[in-house]
Amino acid sequence: MLPKGTKNLKNLRYLDIRNCHELTSIPVALGQLSFLRKLSMFIVGKEDGCGIDELKGLALEGELSIKGLHNVKSSMEAKNANLIKKHNLRSLSLSWRVSSNKSSHHQNDEEILSALQPHSNLKKLRIIDYQGLMFPYWMMDLLLPNLVEISLGYCERCHQLPPLGKLRFLKVLNICRISALKYIDDTFYGDMESSFPSLEVLSIREALCLEEWTTVNGREHFPLLSSLTVDCCPKLVKLPMIQSLKQLQIGETNVTLLAPLIMNATVLTSLQISGFNELPDGLLQNQKQLVSFCSLKSSSDLLDNLSCLKQLYIQDCSIESLPAGLQNLSSLKTLSLNCCDSLVSLPVNGLQGLSSLSSLRIQNCKTLASLSEGVGYLTSLQDLLINGCPELTSLPRSIQHLSSLRYLQIRCCRGLISLPDEIQHLTLLSLLEISYCSNLMSLPQGVRNLNALETLRIRGCHPPEKTV
Repeated sequence: MLPKGTKNLKNLRYLDIRNCHELTSIPVALGQLSFLRKLSMFIVGKEDGCGIDELKGLALEGELSIKGLHNVKSSMEAKNANLIKKHNLRSLSLSWRVSSNKSSHHQNDEEILSALQPHSNLKKLRIIDYQGLMFPYWMMDLLLPNLVEISLGYCERCHQLPPLGKLRFLKVLNICRISALKYIDDTFYGDMESSFPSLEVLSIREALCLEEWTTVNGREHFPLLSSLTVDCCPKLVKLPMIQSLKQLQIGETNVTLLAPLIMNATVLTSLQISGFNELPDGLLQNQKQLVSFCSLKSSSDLLDNLSCLKQLYIQDCSIESLPAGLQNLSSLKTLSLNCCDSLVSLPVNGLQGLSSLSSLRIQNCKTLASLSEGVGYLTSLQDLLINGCPELTSLPRSIQHLSSLRYLQIRCCRGLISLPDEIQHLTLLSLLEISYCSNLMSLPQGVRNLNALETLRIRGCHPPEKTV
């Protein structure tokens, strides 16, 4: 809670409470701070002196987040906030909730949002938990022509998106949990010959009822779009093919969309796939420029011909061994294995092709018992993290061949009982961290020979007390 006497700080110009997530109210009469120029957050209260009309006389600049709009009693009260006159505001967030546990179902949401029209200079707009059926006229008629970024979240009753394709400067558009939305059609693009001419990043998440996303024939759409996220849209059966994509994240959507979408994205460099039980054969056969790939399922045929791949993330899958195609990834720099619960060991002979690998991160692999001596082939490795692998008992002696290793971190491996004395040959090691490995009794004598070591961090490594 802020001090009740905040209103007496007559010369206050800057009040930053952005990260005060537990704050549920603000002091009364902040409107008396006539010199206040930057107010990061305003929470509308029910008490006198805490209403949204406290903003009326404040010449605010920069960013403003208004929460608790369900406490606004009428559209007249909302209009008294005078947002349309605040020409120096660049970013505005409007939320009908104070915290994640309090959502709004206010019957006057449409009238209130209409009355909160910002100045046309606004560049960033965020609307959260709005429960109206339609977006306000100032969004439908595009009275905010300078918008660069828009986020619409949890507007669960809205069934139509504004014609945002008309916004010439819009670069980022995030849409999340607009549950009543069934179709994205020509109204979304407006009547422009080229719609979304500047859009670079588009994210559509949790559109649970969305069935079709179509384009208008004969018009140009998304000429600069480089990053697309489509996640948790289970009913979606149609979406546009966008050739300019460089980054694609897709999950929990109809599997039939995968192949045409990916094959049309001819300059794709980053791909993240999740929530599919099976992936189509030859899915990545034309993606020779792919640099980053994240999948919940990974098999050798998917990794064939990915000679440019630099980052590979495999997570939440039941593989018992790493794909054979892994050894062909000579450009790979980062390999991350997360929640591969059936993986028992790394291959002895499957790592020698990873001559460029600099970072290996193995996390939450519950049955992993050994890294295998094959780790010694990773002579370019600089960063090794092992976290949450309770069956791992030691590291292989071949770790001595990791001549480039600088950072070694082992966390939450309760089965770890020893480290090999060969660790002394890691001449470039500057950080050694061992955390919450409760059965590790001591460090090897060779640790004293680590002349480059700058940080030694050991915590939570007390052996468990014996019970009688």
